[in-house]
Amino acid sequence: MKPIVLAFAAFIVLGASGVAKAQYPQPQNRPWIYNGQPGTYRPEWDRYPTPNRGACFFTDANFRGRRFCVRAGDRLPFLPGGYGHSISSIRTFGRVRVTAFAARNFSGPSVSFGTVPDLGYTSNGPFRGWNDRISSIVVR
Repeated sequence: MKPIVLAFAAFIVLGASGVAKAQYPQPQNRPWIYNGQPGTYRPEWDRYPTPNRGACFFTDANFRGRRFCVRAGDRLPFLPGGYGHSISSIRTFGRVRVTAFAARNFSGPSVSFGTVPDLGYTSNGPFRGWNDRISSIVVR
């Protein structure tokens, strides 16, 4: 009787909990909006898989540090909490371009990038370097 009870308990714990679920829960529309509150960032999003077409933004050069990712077509008038003016590298996927703005709501100086391992060494646009200067983005 014990083996049957143990097998049944194992089925309930293991079988019912993880078989039908994806490895990571997929975010709604934008990975940094939670319960409709823009700008709320949840640290577990650092573990989400990268998008097929989109871009990931990193707090350190060479695609290191904390990150958040968005899909092609997303427009973020301001960045998630803790990311404003702290982006140091961008990795794009699926031939997308990122238009970065120095101010919120797609205002101020802007520039378009593909993948950039170190924004401190960019010479595009009005700034010598775009490291820690991005406040809003459009991914196309």
